[in-house]
Amino acid sequence: MYQLIAKQKVRQGFKDISSANFEPLLKQFAPDIHFTFAGNHALAGDFHDREAVRGWFERVHRIFPRLQLIPNRIFVSGPPWDMVVTTQWTVSDTLPDGQPYQNKGIQLLRIKMGVVIEDHLIEDNQILVATLDHLAQLGVDEAAKGPLAA
Repeated sequence: MYQLIAKQKVRQGFKDISSANFEPLLKQFAPDIHFTFAGNHALAGDFHDREAVRGWFERVHRIFPRLQLIPNRIFVSGPPWDMVVTTQWTVSDTLPDGQPYQNKGIQLLRIKMGVVIEDHLIEDNQILVATLDHLAQLGVDEAAKGPLAA
């Protein structure tokens, strides 16, 4: 039963992120959440609190304002007091010049007693960096910046 609930929460979280509705998701994070996004680019980071993660979500939506995240497969393991949830997902957007952006990634969550204590995201960085470079050429200045400070 708890596995179904975890999967529903992940699906809802992806919908909330896609609609820039971050508060419900942030409320599920521990105050000292460990959140990472792999790479060395405008969306990369290693954060240790909810406010830093909020800043990251906001940057994502400034760079990709029509972002759509789709969880393709969700795997849940472990007991409710120490669960691991792994999600294979697809992200897409339409860039300012009409070009489509699509990429794939993996999320690894660790949840203790219903609270997310770790959230690690890995996306195909070659596709992402090429898209960020393209966006910078189109005048999306934030796409050319380095990772957010933790």
